[in-house]
Amino acid sequence: MRILAVTTLRDEGPFLLDWLAHHRAIGVTDVLAFTNDCRDGTEALADALSPAGLVHVPQGAIRGRDGPTPQWRALAAAWDHPLRAACDWALAIDTDEYVCQVGGSLPDLIAGMPGAQAIALPWRLFGNSGRFEAGQGATPARFRRAAPEAVAYPVLASFFKTLFDLRGPFTGFGVHRPRQAGPPVFHDETGARRDDLAGRPGRILLWRGGRAAQGRRVQLNHYSVRSVEEFLVKSVRGLPNRTSKAIDLTYWVERNFNTVEDSSFDPHLPALEAETARLRALPGVAEAEAASRAWHQAELGRILSTEEGVRLAGRLAMAPSSVVPPPDQLGRLLALTRATHGSKSGDGHARDPE
Repeated sequence: MRILAVTTLRDEGPFLLDWLAHHRAIGVTDVLAFTNDCRDGTEALADALSPAGLVHVPQGAIRGRDGPTPQWRALAAAWDHPLRAACDWALAIDTDEYVCQVGGSLPDLIAGMPGAQAIALPWRLFGNSGRFEAGQGATPARFRRAAPEAVAYPVLASFFKTLFDLRGPFTGFGVHRPRQAGPPVFHDETGARRDDLAGRPGRILLWRGGRAAQGRRVQLNHYSVRSVEEFLVKSVRGLPNRTSKAIDLTYWVERNFNTVEDSSFDPHLPALEAETARLRALPGVAEAEAASRAWHQAELGRILSTEEGVRLAGRLAMAPSSVVPPPDQLGRLLALTRATHGSKSGDGHARDPE
């Protein structure tokens, strides 16, 4: 079985190696990596990783151009790429997202859901674990505190990405789920068939009303903030699918949950570390990664030499962890959220942005 991961990269050099290592270890065989507007040497690192099944597609300087955003340009190009036709299953995933499976590999997950054409991989939001400085080690080893498993607000805590069968009724990649010509056989993370998801193209969240899923087999660990210092560099880089949206204190507060310790990724760490060491030994990889880390340190120094950068760092430090609203406020917020999402999508559920 060949499983394809599609990702977009902009200044992701310090994070690419352990992300690639983990997903190779759990069964991803091919990676399509689209770069744009890189300043940190990510492109050189991606090129050096070609022996590891990473196909680098440089898109050049495309931010600010008219038309689709960088991520949507990449997803359209990925659907037309010959590698897509050569693979069996696929997922679109970012380098701050790590598939965390309860035992086994992605082929095992697929085999354990017979007949499924699409499998929801629900986000689990991980915070900064109290870290101001980046520290050493792979992202999942450094950040172990997360939102509760059952959290209904903010709404993005209920978002999911999708692992899907390329032979199914699909017509293109999406940020969260593929475009479809008809309803696929859709399963959630427990293996339950979800015709409600299949019949609502574009729906990207699993409303659970604060109840934990029973028998969860997989989750998608989302490390979207990391440490304060790493977040500062990310805030300048921007987002690939909503280039006008600021990465600021609001973004931090919606994602920086450190409520509970989540050790579910621990069984994956030995294989991740072994594969990372193997990848780093490939010609040119260690040098390209080191150059990228040096650029990030210099960029951080530049940011912290400005009044605006120091002010943001201080505000992030004063917001050490987000909390789920108390029950009376939560109910009100969820009702308002459903109403406003319904006015946009017609079904009361958030939809994949384009």
